[in-house]
Amino acid sequence: MLNAYRIELRRSPLLTAFPVMIAVDLLVLFGRSRYWIGVWPEASVAAQVVTLFLGPVLAGVSAWQAGRSSRAGMPETVLAAARPIWRIEAARLAATLTLGFLAYAFGCLTAVVISVSEAGPGFLWPSYLLLGASTLIVFASVGHLAGRWWPSAAFTPVVCALGCFISMLALPFKFNVLAGPPDQHLRPLPVAVRLLFALALATLAVTAPRPRRGAERQMPRRAASLPIRSAAIGSAAASLIALAAVPASGELRVDRPAPAPLCDRAERGAPQVCVWPEHRKYLPELTAMAQRLSQPAQPWLKSPETFYEFGLRRTKWGRPGIRHRRGARPYRGDRHGGPGVHPVAGPLRTSRPGEAGLAGDGQHPPVA
Repeated sequence: MLNAYRIELRRSPLLTAFPVMIAVDLLVLFGRSRYWIGVWPEASVAAQVVTLFLGPVLAGVSAWQAGRSSRAGMPETVLAAARPIWRIEAARLAATLTLGFLAYAFGCLTAVVISVSEAGPGFLWPSYLLLGASTLIVFASVGHLAGRWWPSAAFTPVVCALGCFISMLALPFKFNVLAGPPDQHLRPLPVAVRLLFALALATLAVTAPRPRRGAERQMPRRAASLPIRSAAIGSAAASLIALAAVPASGELRVDRPAPAPLCDRAERGAPQVCVWPEHRKYLPELTAMAQRLSQPAQPWLKSPETFYEFGLRRTKWGRPGIRHRRGARPYRGDRHGGPGVHPVAGPLRTSRPGEAGLAGDGQHPPVA
């Protein structure tokens, strides 16, 4: 089986298109936004979002690869092969996934190298990376299964690529997230259910019997062994159960327990600013902003002694500082950019790109 895997790896069209996949990876990584640089959860999400664009490529190539033997007029050779058919199909799918995961890993390593100097201690969050891996497996498995059943050289790959991409965006439950604020994290159960669905679908794509066409009907069918038939039936049932369990597993992303905050002040006597440890790169700018706010134009304006980022001081209603807002709705900050910061007695917020800051800084994207 290892020799078959090497042959399929050398014959895969993804090997030729690998530089294009790397270019797509980097284009999505840096073209979507760059606020993830220096923040580990945001960098993890940025690397995971790439799978939404690598996935359609895998689906199309996997469909083309799975139907190649039927289009070449070699069904008799495949049916009469000494090795079981499921091993041949497993080698094809494994070759496609190998090249897809190599492109995915290249984007992850790029995110690490770019972020490590600003982010400080830590690393990419594994839960986001596993979520992206399950997306790639689902795309490749659907394409492989469709290519085995409808071996068209053009129609099936295009339909698989577009259909999988649209369905991922249209599903009521998500296989991806678009932002990674440090005050939230992924629950293990929904991630495990999605990964189980992906693995069951991959097993089904390899072990499911293929419809017989043309000259294949004249040949005696070689009966699959009992373990393979059991694997096909079991994987089909497991994929349906896992798909039904995805919405039942609950919210994918939930509030994260607040760790010990990272606090600092610009100088002695200036207000203190406390942020999530993952937002350490914003701390110098936030302390400077808090210092400016401690010098109001009117003497009767009082600046709070301490500012806390959103989520560090949750109440039983889940909103930090709600008792000090008197009916005002707290601001969650820019989910793709700088942190939302709240004081003990009033809101101190960051601005989105293009908005003017509180202290008249004009357009200053990360923190105003």
